[in-house]
Amino acid sequence: MRIAMVVGVGLLGACVPNDHPSWLVDHPIPWGIVASVVEPGGYSSELVVPADRVRASALPLDTLELQWLTATPPGVTVPPPIWFVCPGDCSLPGDDPVPACPFPLPLGRRENCRLGEGERIRLSLGGAYTADEFFRGYIGVLGVTGDGTVDAETCLQRLRTIPRTDLEQCLVQKRLLELGPRSRLLTAVPTLANIYTVEDPPADLADEPPDFHPVLTGIRVRYVRLGDLVDQLVQSGDTVHVPAGRFVFLQLQYTDDSEQSYYAFSTVSGEPNHLQATPDVESIRFRTAISSLVEVRGDPDNDMLTGWRMPDESEPILVYFYMSDQRQGRAFATLRFVVEDASPAP
Repeated sequence: MRIAMVVGVGLLGACVPNDHPSWLVDHPIPWGIVASVVEPGGYSSELVVPADRVRASALPLDTLELQWLTATPPGVTVPPPIWFVCPGDCSLPGDDPVPACPFPLPLGRRENCRLGEGERIRLSLGGAYTADEFFRGYIGVLGVTGDGTVDAETCLQRLRTIPRTDLEQCLVQKRLLELGPRSRLLTAVPTLANIYTVEDPPADLADEPPDFHPVLTGIRVRYVRLGDLVDQLVQSGDTVHVPAGRFVFLQLQYTDDSEQSYYAFSTVSGEPNHLQATPDVESIRFRTAISSLVEVRGDPDNDMLTGWRMPDESEPILVYFYMSDQRQGRAFATLRFVVEDASPAP
């Protein structure tokens, strides 16, 4: 069983006030986008996927599910986001209507398209021969919604109006999705095969396993009570009771194979269309957010939280986790903390 301390990983886009710690959830905060393969296509038929694993990167003809995550204060909800798909990094200025995305989505698109609305939405990819000469293995996605005081369409209009104003109540996230495994994508898509040459490919390159999401096995919560160390393993969504004033220390646990071995591709010096495959191992990073202003260990403006003091509050405290590796793997979790014998609210 592997254990990782909670450390930070940046968000992809957010319009939030900056007069409080970045980890404080006193208003809705965009918390991440998770992309998962839910329907494999023909190009994925040879990939071995255990029953307890979920692919994080797609190949042509696969269907992805995009999941929007928001960290919110207790009792707060936000409207479902509106999704867009882009050829690269998403930008949506202008007044012209954005056309609906075709089904399935051709890999080679030169314009943005509107995918739909919902906290979860599916994106079906076209075949390898739908890629054009500009396709390089990436697809951009963007989601936009409001914080509950304004709706998603209002925020979309504000986002598309230059200069952009009044985005404080808007939540915006975007991700550049890399298809893969890269080794299979380079051979499956004729356009990429004609552009790139892999120098001295490793003998097992074609057998590279899929990119999976990290798998959380639990969250270890530690604090001292009456001189004794309390050490409990809890699961995402659990409620944890801790006396006021105690410092709480958190560790995320995940399966041994959550940090995968893979081949990283880089360009050969002086030959931009020549690639070399180098063995590498994923490293997983974390960030945390808390729905109450608490005393923390270390820099109070740093969201790399590993410990914080339980305040004397009658309301539950929500703690959010977001995990990311340097490929497409993502994971998230939440905990609900309740103070034992909290002072009654005035």
